[in-house]
Amino acid sequence: MSTDAVGRMFTHRSSPRDAISPELLVLQKGLVLRSNSLLVTAFGDAFAPRRQAVWLGSLIDLMRLFNVAPRAVRTSASRLVDGEWLCVKPVGRRSYYGLSSTGMLRVALADRRIYEFRLPDWDGVWTMVMPGATLRSTVLRGLEHDLRWQGFGRLSRNVFAHPRADLEALQEILCAWQAQTRTSVLSATHNTAFQFEALSRIMQDCFELDDVDVAWKQFLARFDWLENRETFAPAEAFYIRTLLIHEYRRVLLRDPNVPAALLPEGWSGLRARALCERIYRKVVPPSEIYLQGTVETQDGRLKPTPHVILSRLARGRAD
Repeated sequence: MSTDAVGRMFTHRSSPRDAISPELLVLQKGLVLRSNSLLVTAFGDAFAPRRQAVWLGSLIDLMRLFNVAPRAVRTSASRLVDGEWLCVKPVGRRSYYGLSSTGMLRVALADRRIYEFRLPDWDGVWTMVMPGATLRSTVLRGLEHDLRWQGFGRLSRNVFAHPRADLEALQEILCAWQAQTRTSVLSATHNTAFQFEALSRIMQDCFELDDVDVAWKQFLARFDWLENRETFAPAEAFYIRTLLIHEYRRVLLRDPNVPAALLPEGWSGLRARALCERIYRKVVPPSEIYLQGTVETQDGRLKPTPHVILSRLARGRAD
């Protein structure tokens, strides 16, 4: 069956939700899925690499898979425009939504963490960020939010630390908040005259690693059974792909990306990263068939799978 035929088959079902088998609907059990956040996940994962504006009707159809009502999608899209995540382009009676320049920056910063999947080696160097006391409170709050998303832990009121910071992302964050001239960035290493174990305990408390470990275990319990499935229908693959990255991103926001040398024994995050990578590789190809047959953009059809998405499937591969 051709890609076009498969896409039409799923597009013309009486209800997109009917395309999801009952056994897969259990993936949503216990989740509070906010339409704003789901749309951000879909844009960041599938649409940002294509840089296309998507018709509101297509977004509504996609969100129906997750039992999100059309009215909620319209409201969320409008709020994301107000929040400078999206921009809207009216064409006749239709509205097309694409990522704004601010939204693209946010997605780019997140992309580096989400699709890395595996922890790289650590050189033992810490990055310390100290915002100046003269920064406005609104800037400090925004700066803290973005630093935490990049995995920085807060050691004290105006001191943030990360053992393996993305310096390019850090520079973009400081520039976005116009804080680069009033924020000090330092490098530090552990003094070997003192016990390393004390540093590990401080990191465990600072980054609340026990709570993050529990969240990773919940992630594993929700998705690990999918490894037993070898094939996925296109609509189901998109459903799994979106929920997988949505929940992975949610936990990753709390995970400081601490190097293995600083992690407690039996850290669940390592297994969760590997699981997410394996399942993502399985569901992307069939989910792309669904998207290309379902989604309409301002340019017409959705672009074929771009290199950015294909490169995610190759990152960290041992084979």
